[in-house]
Parts: sequence; structure tokens; C-alpha cells
Amino acid sequence: MSIKVLIFALIFLLLGLFSFAQNSIVKRPQRCHTQPPSQVWNNWFNQKVNDYKQNLAKEKSKSTSSYLIPVVFHIIYGNEAEGTYPNLDQAQIVSQINILNNDYAGIGFNTGLYSQMGANGHLPFYEYSQTNSLPAPDDNGVTISNTGISFILASEDPSGNLLPEPGIDRESYITKKWSNPASIPDEGTLMSYLDQTIKPNTIWDPTKYFNVWLTDENNSVQMLGYSTFPSGTNLAGLDGGGSSNANATTDGCWIWSMSCGDTISVAAPYNKGRTLTHESGHYLGLRHVWGDGNCLTDYCNDIPPAATANYVSQGTGYPYHVNTCSSAGAYNNNVDGEMFMNFMDYSDDGAMWMFTNDQLLRMHTALTQSTDRIGLTASANSMRTKSVAKISLDKSIDIYPNPTVDGHFNISVNVAEATNLQIVIENILGKLVFKNNENSVAHNTLRYQFPTFEKGIYFITIINSNGDKIVRKIVVQ
Repeated sequence: MSIKVLIFALIFLLLGLFSFAQNSIVKRPQRCHTQPPSQVWNNWFNQKVNDYKQNLAKEKSKSTSSYLIPVVFHIIYGNEAEGTYPNLDQAQIVSQINILNNDYAGIGFNTGLYSQMGANGHLPFYEYSQTNSLPAPDDNGVTISNTGISFILASEDPSGNLLPEPGIDRESYITKKWSNPASIPDEGTLMSYLDQTIKPNTIWDPTKYFNVWLTDENNSVQMLGYSTFPSGTNLAGLDGGGSSNANATTDGCWIWSMSCGDTISVAAPYNKGRTLTHESGHYLGLRHVWGDGNCLTDYCNDIPPAATANYVSQGTGYPYHVNTCSSAGAYNNNVDGEMFMNFMDYSDDGAMWMFTNDQLLRMHTALTQSTDRIGLTASANSMRTKSVAKISLDKSIDIYPNPTVDGHFNISVNVAEATNLQIVIENILGKLVFKNNENSVAHNTLRYQFPTFEKGIYFITIINSNGDKIVRKIVVQ
């Protein structure tokens, strides 16, 4: 083969690779399609935040209150079996709740990277904290906030019936004779369909539940989630904003099913559950860190301004985008740059890991002042109280493998709220062979190994803290 032929072959190969690379580029989704609230809403909510801060100042205390939010996930699917995408497995939902709780407690994935970014014994954003005289604990750099907000999977439906799968409402669009959400080719039409059809026909009382909708989406739709803001009163302009029709039929968050949780059916780089962390921030009154404009405010003094959204990946260094908002006086990022790791930016899941203390104050304000957020904690506490009395152990306990060939078996526990269990095993003659107490069991698999058990029939009695009990037979072969 001549050199000329080889050269032409090489050129064709390179062109082919270039063409493949070009065609393989996937547009990065816009993390959030939440629409900014009205100025009327901003004025109202900011006044409520100021009132909340003044009350804390009068009491000379910090906001150490704790809040509990009951969540229901409306899983929209076709005719897929449970656990087959988009009819998500229960384990994926549980993983998302765990992520929310860790993120809001300030101990989520990659939080340990933050302190490593500081220098000379200071946390990141130290110069910014000094220039703006941020109060403790942010006077040595901006700290990651433990917000005092927790989430639980709702244990009962609006009629008071115990949910067989805590926090999960499965709705088939085929059974309901709705369109497949994944057949809708653009973001605006999908949002209208969600707000006008799916949400109104599936929503649970938004004053008692945090509603989260999960659907698949068309490949041409580049949207991870959107949310409503907390509403104030019935006055015009004080509805939640954030979607085309935020009211009692649409309040809550929608996220793409592939961005839910961190296991099974997830899509990198949005595979750490941070889409719902971001959208729930809007649900509790937070704005984007760039204020939805060039160097505009998010109303949180402990967050430097940003020129626009940051789409950064895990491993991005600090400081980042220094001096992009230099004309804002002391409120600038001339030294420390932009807070790309804040949950209210657009960074990849592995590159965002924090709320701040001013964001905490805004969220606490929402939970104490918004007409559709103020009752959430009471609703959650009511469910917790009733769920202990109503736990059906028969539906919540699974023992496997049964029979067991080597004395090894698992007890799978799936209850809405953590409970204490007593495990008692007797042989066929009624002789006690094992007894143990398991504390704070909720979504756990308890593993037992009894290789010395003789072949035969054994009876396992499981008793919860309310005195309810079940007896199961297990066979050792």
C-alpha cells in the first residue's frame, strides 16, 4: 500500500473520529427550571425574614429550632413492574430521603472537601466574611450549616390509611389514560402538562405533605427539576410562583426520575440526589446564588455574588471565578470568588455540598410564616405518633432465605419510623435459643448467622415497641 493511500486512510479515520466526537456531545441539562418569584413575593418574604431575625435578636438567641417535613413521592410510570425504570424501586426513594437528611444536616457527600479548601486555619470565604463582618460562626470563613430540618417518608395517605410503601404513591399514566411524560418533546409543554394534568390529579394536601413528582422525560428535554416557592396569604402576587400555576393543585417539586437518589436508576453527573436538595431549597424560600441575573442578590449576606450559574464538576478548585462581581462594594467576590459548592448553584452533584446560615434563616422563616409550610412539622409529628400504633409488622417484615441451608438468614424491616424490635427464636420444643434487642430500626436488613443450629423448624417472634408482634416459622435444612 502506497504512502499516499495510507495518508488518505488516516485522514478519513481522523475525520470519522471527529464526527463521532461531535455527534457524541450531549447538551448539559439546565439543572433547574424554577421561575423567579414576583417582586411582590420578594418584598413580602424578605420582610418576614427580617422580622424573624429581629425576634431572634430580641431573644438574644440563634435559630436552633428543628423541623420535620413529611414527603410523598408520586412515581409516574406506564406498565413497568415495581423496580423497573421509571417505576422506581423503593430503595431508590429511601436513598433520596437519606441524602436530603444528610445534606440539610451539613454532613452530606463530599462535605469533607470544604475545610480542605481553606488556608492558614481559616475556612473558605474568610476574606469575604471579614470584609462583610459576618457574625459567628462565620467570622472565620463561611461555615456549612446544619439547618435543623429533617425529612421523613409519609407513613399514611390523606385518608389516614397506612402506606404499604412509606412515602410512595405509584400512579400509572396508562391506567389514568394520560400521556406518557417522556413523549413530550420540550420543557415548556412538559411543565404545562405536569401542572395542568399530573399534579392536580395526584397532589396530596400541600399543607400536610411535601409533594414530589417523579417522571421520565424525552431525550430532547434538558430539565432536571423545578419547584414552587412558599406562599404567603391569599393576597394577589403572594402565591408561590416558581411554576406556571403555583397553588393548592401544583405545590411541590418535580424532578427527573434519573436524578432521584444515588442508586439503581441514576444518571451521572446528577447521581447523588442533589437535584431534589436544590429544588427543596426553592420550596423553602431560597433563591439561586446569582439572584437570577448578573451579580444580583439572593438575599443571603453570607454568600458572595455570582455573575451567573456555575456548571462545574467535582474536583473544581477554590477560589473559583474571582473578581466577577467587583462593582458591588464590600459585597463582592474580588478575593474568594463564587460559592459554586452551594446547593443553590448549578454545579454537578459531586461539586455541591452546602447551605449557609443565612439560608437556614430563610428556610426557617418559610416553615413558620408560609401558609402552606407552617403545618408540615405538626403533620409529620402526628404521623409519627400514629404510625407507631398502626405499624403492621406482618406487612413490614420479610425473612429470607427460608428455608436456609446453613443457618444464615436476613430479617428485612421496612417501616416509616424507626422502632425498637425484640427478636426471639425458639426451637420446635419451645426452648429459647436466641434473644436480642434491635434499636432504631426503620429501613434495615438484620443479618443473623447460626451455623450451629441443628436442622429442623424454628419459630421467630418479632415484637415492636408498641407490643405488636408476629411469629414466623423458619426451616433450617
